[in-house]
Order: sequence, then C-alpha cells, then structure tokens
Amino acid sequence: MSDILIIFNPFSNRGDSRHTMDAVLQTLSQSGLDFTVKLTEGRRHATQLAQEAAEAGVPLVVAAGGDGTVNEVANGILLAAQGQEGVAPTTLGVLPMGSGNDFAWGLGIRDGAAEAVDRLKRGHTRVIDVAWAEFDNAPPRYFVNMLGCGFDARVNIEAHKIKRLRGFAIYLAAVLKTLWVYFETPWVTIQMDERELRTPSFITFIANGPRLGGGFLATPQARHDDGIMDLCIATDVTRAEVLPLIPKIMKGKHTDHPKVIMDQAQQVAIQSDYPLPCQADGETVGENLHLIHVTTIPQRLRVII
Repeated sequence: MSDILIIFNPFSNRGDSRHTMDAVLQTLSQSGLDFTVKLTEGRRHATQLAQEAAEAGVPLVVAAGGDGTVNEVANGILLAAQGQEGVAPTTLGVLPMGSGNDFAWGLGIRDGAAEAVDRLKRGHTRVIDVAWAEFDNAPPRYFVNMLGCGFDARVNIEAHKIKRLRGFAIYLAAVLKTLWVYFETPWVTIQMDERELRTPSFITFIANGPRLGGGFLATPQARHDDGIMDLCIATDVTRAEVLPLIPKIMKGKHTDHPKVIMDQAQQVAIQSDYPLPCQADGETVGENLHLIHVTTIPQRLRVII
C-alpha cells in the first residue's frame, strides 16, 4: 500500500486539468514520493476513493482538482473518521487544478499544481476546522471552505452551464447572467448560536475560509483554524445596488455596506418558507431547501500547507 493516494479529477476546470496532469505526474515520479494515482469517474467517486483509502490506513490522500474535488476528498477522509475524537488520522493534500481553487488560496497555496508537489514532499501541515451541514431534503455533508445559499448558489448552478470560459471569468459571467434570470430576497430566520435574526436574504454565506468563486472575498476575516464560522448576509439589496457591490466583494471591501451583515457563530441554522438553492465548496447541494443547519467542528482535519 502506497503512503500517498492522489485522487485526480480529469474533469476539473472544464477538463483543462488533463493538459497539466502529465507534467504533474512527471514531477511526482521524480520526487521520490511513494504514491498511487486514481482517476475519478463521476460525482461522489472521489469521496468513495478517499474513504476507502482512509479506512485502509493511507496516511495522506491528495485532491488533484478544484474545490469540488477537495470537498469530496475531505468528505471521504472525515466520513472514515466519524466516531473518532480529535484530528482525523488521514491528512489531506491539495494539488490545485480547478477553476477557482479558493480553499487552496485561503491556505496560502497559490503557486500551481507542479510546485505543490514540493509542498507534499516537505510535509508541513496545519490542523483546520471543518463544518457539518444538514438539510431538510438533501443528504448531509461536510464542507471545508464555504457554504452559500440564495443568489450565490444560483450563480454556481449557472456557472456549471458555461463551457467556453475558464477561471474567474466563469463566475463573473454567471453572476451577470443570474442577475437577470434569478433575483429574490426571501425572508429567512437565521439562528446564530443564541442569537436569532429575521431578515430578507439575497445571499447568506457561512464560511470557514475567506474566498469563493475564484476571486470573491466574501468573508475576508475568516480563518480555517479559529474554531468559528464567519457569516456574510446581504439583505434586501436591489439589482441597482448589486452591480456596484460586486467589485467591493471581490476586494473584501463590502463589510461596512449598510445592507451587509457580518457575524460569527459556531452553530448556524437557516429557515425559509421560500425554497433556497444551496452550494457547499462550489458543489450544488440542492435547489429547494427550507432548512440548513451548520455545526463547526474545530481542529478536525490535518492539511498539507
């Protein structure tokens, strides 16, 4: 059994990751690392592969792909460790090859997939928090970076339909398209630990990291290891207000906007009579959710940084 399993998603970044994988494999073969590579064949396959490896005692499982691949691999590692106290025994590594790579960016991994091989060899780690999310009509799951419901999740759905663009341009195009296709600010009740807020919600983010969408600093103060989730709630914004708000969110300069609420909590529950779309780490969870409950699990996952 190899010390390292690399789970490669050949569909990451609209399939462009295929073009860089050969170079990464060559770098890996010259690194002296003892590794095995497995390719994913569809949604949730990375979770299955990671869980099997973690249960077999593989010490390091690497997600070679984007944020969705990272989410699936992290879920596999964490599912294998359910019922165990403390840090999950298997470490997560990341070879960022997606369109956004927001989780990697938040941990300072910003120099591309080939250079990340050296990081695996050095083996420096950091223990981070994760979040466990439950829904009224979707399977529960972990997330490691950010959960969003409302407009953001609808943007995510539209982004997956765009085939010709790459990287941050995908999300920006999806934002502009969704502004005209979907624009709702339903009333929601948000429970944040012992506090309750009743508000219109254009977007609600529950974040373990600072960035999503390949360049939107929605929660610029969020840290992966501070034991708490950061919230960003855009309330009853209008279409006219959204357009100037977008560049502010890209730079993390929106936090003092009069229609943006920033907060923190260890447990968050969102209830809505209106059906909400929701995404976790860039993967669509559901389109018609009425209840979302998130619990922070501090110091749960070890990650190569």
